[in-house]
Amino acid sequence: MPSEVQKHARRADRRERTARDLIEAAQRVLAAKGYHGAKIADIAREAGVGVGTFYLYYPTKEAVFLELVEEGVSQLKVQMDDASVSVSGPAEVSRLRMQVFFRFAAERRNLFRIVFGHDASFHDVVRQAQEMFVSDIVENLRGGMESGIFRKANAEIWAQAIVGMCIHAVTWWVEHDEATVADVADEITQLAQHGIMANGQLTSSNPA
Repeated sequence: MPSEVQKHARRADRRERTARDLIEAAQRVLAAKGYHGAKIADIAREAGVGVGTFYLYYPTKEAVFLELVEEGVSQLKVQMDDASVSVSGPAEVSRLRMQVFFRFAAERRNLFRIVFGHDASFHDVVRQAQEMFVSDIVENLRGGMESGIFRKANAEIWAQAIVGMCIHAVTWWVEHDEATVADVADEITQLAQHGIMANGQLTSSNPA
């Protein structure tokens, strides 16, 4: 006969499995229907549980959305930071972080549909995540500018532009298969580091 400790452990295991089933179901439903289109009943049905069970774990749809985004952002941040310490030089850091970002997108395609697709980008947690990554890019750009690897410019504007390119590109990429994720990462890195001019020269709109 199972002891009370064993019964408690089994209940904890069941609860953990149900929690994981709900978060995975939420990811699939939100990716398919968008934040506003998804219903709690849809998530519960996808997880194979009742709506009442959903409410035992999450008080609202927003709560499960927040957990999905925050968990994904945290994992991406760790991977990008780990990649950064494995190389030296701002240009190499920039290139490698871009690869990590798009590789993560390839592995977590549904998560990226939730964060950057449909209508979820309105949410504060998404904006906060973007600001965190902008801050990291600003720091790397400024380091490269100070060392002479990157030309002097407004690092804040560049960082916003790079993040904007990545977000738009990944939003397009998660719905298409015209290019590999490695190609997308490489093309954006080349664009960010070398621009679009064939001879590498910049033109100026300011009169001499």
